[in-house]
Amino acid sequence: MTSMIQNLLERQKHRGLDRKLQTANGLIDLTSNDYFGFAKKERAQNACPGATGSRLLTGHLPLYEQLEKWIAEFHRAESCLIFNSGYTANLGLLSALGTAASTFVYDREIHASMIDGMRLGKGKNIPFRHNDLSSLERRLQHNPPSVFVLIESIYSLSGDLAPIEAMTQLCAQYGANLIVDEAHATGNFGPRGEGLVCQLHLESKVFARIHTFSKALGAHGGCVVGSQLLKEYLLNYSRPLLYTTALPPSTLDHVAHNYHKLQEQAQEHQEALQRLIQYFCQKTGRIHCHSPIQPLRLGSIEHTRAISHQLREKGIDIRAIVPPTVRKDQPCLRLVLHSFNQQRDIDLLLEVLG
Repeated sequence: MTSMIQNLLERQKHRGLDRKLQTANGLIDLTSNDYFGFAKKERAQNACPGATGSRLLTGHLPLYEQLEKWIAEFHRAESCLIFNSGYTANLGLLSALGTAASTFVYDREIHASMIDGMRLGKGKNIPFRHNDLSSLERRLQHNPPSVFVLIESIYSLSGDLAPIEAMTQLCAQYGANLIVDEAHATGNFGPRGEGLVCQLHLESKVFARIHTFSKALGAHGGCVVGSQLLKEYLLNYSRPLLYTTALPPSTLDHVAHNYHKLQEQAQEHQEALQRLIQYFCQKTGRIHCHSPIQPLRLGSIEHTRAISHQLREKGIDIRAIVPPTVRKDQPCLRLVLHSFNQQRDIDLLLEVLG
């Protein structure tokens, strides 16, 4: 896989088309999209300006470089590339990697953003059964030249944890590249909230990880962490990054602030959350007791929606998840537990559910 990326980058350089990020501090602006100077004036007043362009134009700020370096170190990666959302990060990563020579082998329950990213590319897409190592191995045995295995570390609807360690071993055995969406593991796992891959000390065995800033971090945006070569490749081939206005400085400041807060408070919040998860699982007899996502399957779509409405009338907000987000036979209430919830919240929920 590394050779494919290197060859495509070399082709760009040979044509004189390779892209680099640049800042524009102190220069006469004859390039931004800040037509009336609103953002420039707000920046001078320390207000909250927009970025005024994509990162290849005027949207790339020194703050981006500082924050990407810090995030890469936090997640124990060589590099980081910030996108406008976790959805866009998946879209930008997978559409760029999806060349005609690529094959995506993906868990059937991956997030819609990964599916959409694959569809935008030109690669071949092959599913395997959810969290099924035998099914994955059968797909890998054919061993096409450039294979990417796509999983989530915590699945957004089922709450299942992926068997990442075993999957890294299979990928190493068959020469595949593992890509892990850590959206729901960010904050919830790892000693500082770095994610499940770091908690398992597998960062060197994973090709790329996607983190979002909009969940445990409570901010906005997302990023891809991986090798420096991957970052350079995405700067040249990731259209969702190249052709959209960059995040504003105020958002980057917010992300930086919340990352530092996470680093300081992750253990406290993780312990409180795990206590609540254990309490819920004890009360309900569940055995999967590590994920904050606990789906409640109650029957038909109509019944699931009715129960959601009934809970809302009792002051509890749990949304019904129905097709096409899930299969027709799997509507559910998506219960998400938080460190700020109390045991009495669980007691009230179970009382209403009867």
